[in-house]
Amino acid sequence: MNTWFNKLRLKLFIAQRTLGYTYDYVEQLYKIYLNHNKIIHFRDGYPVYSLSTPALFSKPAANFLARSLYRSIQNKNIPNLLSFAVNDICDAVCEHCSFFTGVDDRSRTALNLDQCRRLIKEAQELGVSVINFVGGEPLLRQDLPQMISSVDKSLSTTVLFTNGSHLAERAAELKKAGLDSVYISLDAAEAEEHDRFRGKKGLFEQAINGIGRARALGMSTGISCSITPEAFRAGILGRIIELGKRIGIHEILVFDTLPTGRYKHRTDLIDNPDWVEEMIESLSPYNQDPSYPGVVAFAYMTSHRSVGCSCGTSYLYISPYGDVMSCDFNHAKFGNILETPLYRIWDQLSSLPDFREAKWGGCKIKDSEFRAREMISS
Repeated sequence: MNTWFNKLRLKLFIAQRTLGYTYDYVEQLYKIYLNHNKIIHFRDGYPVYSLSTPALFSKPAANFLARSLYRSIQNKNIPNLLSFAVNDICDAVCEHCSFFTGVDDRSRTALNLDQCRRLIKEAQELGVSVINFVGGEPLLRQDLPQMISSVDKSLSTTVLFTNGSHLAERAAELKKAGLDSVYISLDAAEAEEHDRFRGKKGLFEQAINGIGRARALGMSTGISCSITPEAFRAGILGRIIELGKRIGIHEILVFDTLPTGRYKHRTDLIDNPDWVEEMIESLSPYNQDPSYPGVVAFAYMTSHRSVGCSCGTSYLYISPYGDVMSCDFNHAKFGNILETPLYRIWDQLSSLPDFREAKWGGCKIKDSEFRAREMISS
């Protein structure tokens, strides 16, 4: 057959099929990762499927894809997600706080701004495409906007986790600094119950006001909630989802509460997957209904259906003092960025047998076998 003619036919075929095939690929990609493929927001013209991922076709998304290629070439794990606790103070006293006993050490000093900027630069050089700013309560740190401004936005998307107490008043400066997304903690749909759980009267109203201000400024907004077995049975999660729909939230991130921090005594949360599976199943109707926000379960993402528990494999956490940990909930320390370059600490951490690959079946902290090892500390 005519070679020139066949090549022309191939070019026409590619031109006709590429758009449709790319769409199918994207739909399947997010369906696997999130358990839905709804576009929840258009931020600065780019489609957003989750606050926890770079916007589709954005430069940070390109960085993620490029790093994924080099990860396979190097045959080496590199992190794509960093959670950085910028301070060790909070204006709430949350019943379940994972920071409280494992990380908080008032005898130490939090990293200064220059040290934070250096950490962010090292993390981006290592390959991070999503940076979560957490705490404590990160909005109690006055130089947070300067920190966010130091992020190279062509490499990483920026996300804030906050209780919302100061969000309304600080949202404009955060947006100006380049903050893309914000998760606001709400653990009940009723003010009285939420304020009781968080130990701060009036916090629910402050959070709702903060959500409204962040949305008005164009940021992607999400509710982050921690759900216990008893809260799920009581229908609290369903009411939070309905609240999110009413106030126009983009996403609801659901954490199945973990036996760490102030819940370290909750042995009923260990090796107890049945209620979690029921909870994951209960979210399907919301994700199939386009009128609802995207609902993402941490337990789904850490299961065999998605990426698994990727702490120390493609995710890491850094404390306010520069300690490197595999995640927010595992308080075992693997080094400090003030003493050792981040890439060396990551090389050591991600090479350990417990972190060389992702674990199916949920968070390591909920697995009794992993909890018994030296590499785990709650």
